[in-house]
Amino acid sequence: MSSQSPSTRLKAEEEPREAIFISHAAPEDNAFTLWLGAKLAAMGYEVWADVLKLRGGDDWQRKLENALRHRACKMLLVANPRAVDKQGVRNEIQIASDVAHKLGDAAFIIPLRMEPFEAPFLIAHAQYIDFTRGWAHGLSELLETLQETYRVPRNPAGEEKNWREIQLIHGKTLVTEPERLISNWLSIDQLPTKIRYYEFKGQVSERRAQERMREAPWPLKRFRLGFLTFAPIHDLQDHFGPNLPIRPKEERRVADFLESGWSELDIVRLDARNHFSDLARQAFEKLFAERGLRHYALSGTQSAWWPPVHIAPTTKIGFRWGDVAGLRQIQGVSHKRQMNWHFAVSVAARSAPVPHIRIVSRLVFTEDGDKPFDDLAKMHRLRRSFAKTWRNARWRDMLLAFLHWLAEGQDSLSVPVTSEEGVVLGLPPMSWEVPVSLPVEDEAPEPDDDDPSDDDEPDESDSPSAVGGPEEAGDDV
Repeated sequence: MSSQSPSTRLKAEEEPREAIFISHAAPEDNAFTLWLGAKLAAMGYEVWADVLKLRGGDDWQRKLENALRHRACKMLLVANPRAVDKQGVRNEIQIASDVAHKLGDAAFIIPLRMEPFEAPFLIAHAQYIDFTRGWAHGLSELLETLQETYRVPRNPAGEEKNWREIQLIHGKTLVTEPERLISNWLSIDQLPTKIRYYEFKGQVSERRAQERMREAPWPLKRFRLGFLTFAPIHDLQDHFGPNLPIRPKEERRVADFLESGWSELDIVRLDARNHFSDLARQAFEKLFAERGLRHYALSGTQSAWWPPVHIAPTTKIGFRWGDVAGLRQIQGVSHKRQMNWHFAVSVAARSAPVPHIRIVSRLVFTEDGDKPFDDLAKMHRLRRSFAKTWRNARWRDMLLAFLHWLAEGQDSLSVPVTSEEGVVLGLPPMSWEVPVSLPVEDEAPEPDDDDPSDDDEPDESDSPSAVGGPEEAGDDV
């Protein structure tokens, strides 16, 4: 593999071994490698990796091999099932094993365990650093190992310079071309008129009252001896019936409720906004259920709502609001992985800085377009791996296509909160124009195919894994 001249090799061999080489799967682990490289550089270490040191036009194979053979005092292996199966990573493991033998350093290779993986023979006995409990936790253990166990040299004088260079590696120069940025916020253009407080009359069954409140046709929030709701009395009487008589106690304009709370009920402004958020979320979820969307429980108390194949189109959905236009799928089939994928959303109402509904994009995977996978670990792995190549434009357009379908092509969406009123949302989502932008001429257009995964890897191993969303890549320190 080496193409170096004898004089180049001799010069390289005379250089002190002070560098840390990071071997990783590209592009899947680029983000982690950039993060780790910046952290190590900030501590004064010299760091080598293809995403850190090389520029366009460089002979990357030659430079990487030279760094690994002649500059590195340790090689960090970003270890997961994807990485150890890639031929490029295996080549680097082989070179590092040869270097370790030459140096007499059995601990030259330090695996960073990102996920459970089957270790190749050459590193089967290597002691790994555990990153599965979070990036911050793993970094702390790694730094202690480098400093206390192996005493890898550092150059404190170069800390700021090294850190700044790595931070700017993939930086682009801003151009003075305006750009429109479309958010995931839907403006609340019209609020319901009033919020009301009801109490139950006399002695009622607590169990029965709670049950009927959960089944109420309109959003309500339990409060004191009754509940808060936007609904007038005639929307609720038949539901609660003569066995659970209710009476209106207080009412207040919703705009005033959000601005200053409700002093008569000892509700401060922050609590008022939280109550409104809960009621608005309930209204959205009732609308989703009426449109045939399914509920999927995420980690903690979060939920996602997704369309089965018989509810929403499986072909591309066109959307247009003035100059905001496009075409996207919101669900499809991966024949390679033998599954269906579905765009899903979570919603949250916010009163500041302006009243709006925030839509969070999700993905749900099913066996047949109707039944989500029972294996939560599998669902978690798919959320992390399936859409790893999707860029922001794709997520934005899927959200716009979903909203266009949900609103039936209208420029507003009314989410009912009573038989006569709703929370009226403006479409498309809120946007801002900024005076500068990033050049995109060198970026290849993203394919708009049914199965966006363009790698050859099947679903990852069935090893146990923590359950959560794709944002759980790690913690910063």
